[in-house]
Amino acid sequence: MEVSFDVDIEVKDMYKFLLNNIYRKVTGIIWVIFSFVVIGVTVYTWGDVEYAYSALMILLAALYTVINPVMLYFKARKQIKRTDAFKNTLHYTVDSEGIKISQGEANAEAAWEDMWKAVRYGSQIVLYANAVNAFIWPVRCIKNYDALVDIMREHMGERCHVRKKTE
Repeated sequence: MEVSFDVDIEVKDMYKFLLNNIYRKVTGIIWVIFSFVVIGVTVYTWGDVEYAYSALMILLAALYTVINPVMLYFKARKQIKRTDAFKNTLHYTVDSEGIKISQGEANAEAAWEDMWKAVRYGSQIVLYANAVNAFIWPVRCIKNYDALVDIMREHMGERCHVRKKTE
C-alpha cells in the first residue's frame, strides 16, 4: 500500500507545532501551572502589597500564558519565511519502506526504523525523526488519512500514537 500527498506548511501549522512542542512537555505544563499560581497570589495579595509588586507578578504570570505564545507566533512566521523547504510544496510518498520526500529536483528518504514516534496534535500529524526534527503533516493535506495511519501503525507499532478518523 502507498499513500501520496502534498504539503504546504503555513505559518499557522508551524505555530501549532511550536506550541505543542513546548506546552505538552513537563516543563511547559509546570510553567502554565506556575502562571496560574502567580495569578492567584496576585489576586489574593492585591491591595496588601505595593502596586509595583502586583504589576511584577502580573508580568511573571503573563510570561508563559501571553508573551511566549506571541513570541512563538513571530518565530513561526520567521521560520517559514527563512526556510527554503517551506517555500514550495513538499510531496510525500509513504509506503512499507518508509517516507519519500520530494520538492522540485530534490529527493530524500527516511526509513521507518529511523522514526522515533508519530503523534496527532489536533489538525496535524507530527512524525518525529528524533526529539528535534519532525515532519509536520496538516491533516487537511492528507486525502487518504486512514490508509496513512494503517501504514504508520504497521511499521511503527507502539511508537504510533495516531488514530484513524473512523475510530
